[in-house]
Amino acid sequence: MKLLLLYRRRWWLFYLPVLLCTALALWWSATQWKVLPPSEVLIGAGSPQDGYSMLAQRYAEQLERMGVRAELVYSDTQKGSLDRLGRNGDATSIGFAQGIYATTDTGVQALAVVGQEPVWIFSTTGGPLSLAQARGLRIAAGPASSSSFMAARLMLAHAGVRPADVQFDSSAGVAAANALIDGKVDLVFHVAGDDSQAVQLLTRSSGIQLLGVEHAGALAAQNPRLQPLLLPQGAIELRGDIPPKDLTLMSLQTHLLVRQDVHPALQRALLDAAVEIHEIPNFLQRHGQFPSFRGSDFPLSATARGYSLGARPWMETLLPYRTAQYAELVFYAILPLLGIALLMLAWIPRLFDWRISSALNHFYGDLKFLESEIDEASADDPVALRRLLERLDNIERQVVSLDLPDEFSERWYTLREHLAAASDRLLKLRSR
Repeated sequence: MKLLLLYRRRWWLFYLPVLLCTALALWWSATQWKVLPPSEVLIGAGSPQDGYSMLAQRYAEQLERMGVRAELVYSDTQKGSLDRLGRNGDATSIGFAQGIYATTDTGVQALAVVGQEPVWIFSTTGGPLSLAQARGLRIAAGPASSSSFMAARLMLAHAGVRPADVQFDSSAGVAAANALIDGKVDLVFHVAGDDSQAVQLLTRSSGIQLLGVEHAGALAAQNPRLQPLLLPQGAIELRGDIPPKDLTLMSLQTHLLVRQDVHPALQRALLDAAVEIHEIPNFLQRHGQFPSFRGSDFPLSATARGYSLGARPWMETLLPYRTAQYAELVFYAILPLLGIALLMLAWIPRLFDWRISSALNHFYGDLKFLESEIDEASADDPVALRRLLERLDNIERQVVSLDLPDEFSERWYTLREHLAAASDRLLKLRSR
């Protein structure tokens, strides 16, 4: 038996593999299972002139308070953040987009609907009173890739006006507003919040009127990404009675978007930030209306669905965001693995004790059976005595060849003494 050799190499054969496996399990847990959320993120803010740049800044400030460093990246186009999120190799993981850009192959997920932006339609006072009268007019709706242009085409088509019936102008924002005031265009389509400079300018300019949409419910049924929005009389300015009557506008939903591989904890942190930012009411939304998890134009992430039902790790309800992530790693991964490793390290000496005790007990059992046969043996049967002596010599040779650790020397010598005593009994029995 090579127990002594195994015992002397126990660090290499037993302890070291346990320690290596534990280290590998800890590494796997930290990198594959209980992965910590990133400490730095990139937020796509769209165009610097877009309203989303200010919104992205507010989210960045909320994330900074949670211990996550957020950096804003800008794009040239209105839907630049959506383009960045869907682009392979781009580090941007968070962005905003209107539902009119939603397609099945964007590769991004929505965390929530965080707002709505009206489709403002302005014309001169002597201009058309409905979209059905827009044939032959010059319409400023921004570039062809903008949400204003896309919404204008859908709404004009619903009113029976084809693209060939009008002349589109690519000016947008304040430039389009000035063009309408100067008479260079006849209609302006502009998707923006009420704080837009172009909206503020046109709603307070004389000779400019805001148009409502007829059959808004039917339009929404055909194009669910356009939703009716009631603008009450005087909602923009009560003293100036702007608008002078209730108007039904169409609106686009604003979505908080993430890549599909964004850490669930970071998604919940973003949703916490969304609650802080968007629950404040204004004339376009009620208190607590946003963030909303219903009617999203983009696929809703599984984390967002769970969040809407109140599901989140219990540690996040007790500890700050960053602390909760480390606590989960320690509680669910590090402590159990270290506990298992300590049990295994403590079990290895017991394994040797059990194996060596089992070997010694085996010889003690053989010796006990042999002593029973010696008691029954007769001095008149030399053949049987010789056979018993050979068996005893064989046991003694095996015991002498045992390689045992020093702490088992006492039991080994005791076994040798018992074997010697049995040998003396046999020899005395033969000498009779």
